[in-house]
Amino acid sequence: MAKDPKTYQLDAEVAGVIWAALFESGQDELARLLSDAMIAQGCQELAGVTDSSLILMFWKNYMEDNNILTFRPPDKELN
Repeated sequence: MAKDPKTYQLDAEVAGVIWAALFESGQDELARLLSDAMIAQGCQELAGVTDSSLILMFWKNYMEDNNILTFRPPDKELN
């Protein structure tokens, strides 16, 4: 019987669609693990995803962790 592989190779578009599905379903930690792995392996664009807000969220942690940009919650409405 063959051993289970230590790593898997996925098509970039499949990985992008999986990331989007994880993120949209609220699986933030799994989505972050996948985006971190994709970026570490040289991801330059999120293939399979065209929604610009999703693309921004894919890169959010990378940009914050590398002090490229900071996200803050919206200001509370003043009455």
